[in-house]
Amino acid sequence: MTYSEVKRIFQELKRASPKEDLTAHITFTKDSFAKIYPLLSRTYRVSSDNKAFWPNMGGYSIFGYCLDKTADQGVRLDWYMAEEGNPGGWKVEDCYILEQMRDAEAIPHLTRAEQGDGTVCYFFADTCIRVHEFHRGGQIHLQPVSGDQTACGEWVELPIDRIHGYCTMLERHLNRENV
Repeated sequence: MTYSEVKRIFQELKRASPKEDLTAHITFTKDSFAKIYPLLSRTYRVSSDNKAFWPNMGGYSIFGYCLDKTADQGVRLDWYMAEEGNPGGWKVEDCYILEQMRDAEAIPHLTRAEQGDGTVCYFFADTCIRVHEFHRGGQIHLQPVSGDQTACGEWVELPIDRIHGYCTMLERHLNRENV
């Protein structure tokens, strides 16, 4: 999905249903940076609840959160992105909306299985995510280990940024049920 598609979907959502929110991951190209960064360092989580996506908003900003937490958290991506009018800025390689990922709608019907190595597997539809699970401040937190999905009858390993996306949605679901 392109950044312009994500932006259009977020803007349409805020016009039609302002209380609802979606989350996207935006990955920037390797050549956007002077230094080589791994995938998670170049991928930022962004909410539709940013001023740039609201109609008739007085300001304009897009805050993003680096998935591996090595870069600044809450960085003003609109100041850096080429797609937001910054010549020579960071170029978008890939985008996707978490809530539209395959099997995301099946998360409320998950199965949880503790593993012998101390990890936990969450199964929902044709997806399995393996994590380290811990509790902090009355909330469940998931540290991704691995994940895979069934595709054409075979298990296919998921990229780490997608595993993070599923963990974000799993945490939301699990913590909503614990409130």
